[in-house]
Amino acid sequence: MKLFAEFTFETETAETVYMALLPELDDSFSQRSAIGLSLEDKNKLVLSVKAEDAVSLRSALNTWFRLIQIAQEVLETTYEVSC
Repeated sequence: MKLFAEFTFETETAETVYMALLPELDDSFSQRSAIGLSLEDKNKLVLSVKAEDAVSLRSALNTWFRLIQIAQEVLETTYEVSC
């Protein structure tokens, strides 16, 4: 079974989050899934995941959702401290 999921995150910091996560694409988290990360406009981060099975899809999504969340939280914390 082949599965595919795509999510678009709209945020003012999409470009910064994208740049922060690019190095993570070099690491292969699993051989049963493939990750795509792209930037549409300056405010839309697009995450796409292809997986061999439901377990791999869930695992990859959980990992990448968490990475995006952490990057966003770091930016928010950094912004609060600098103000």
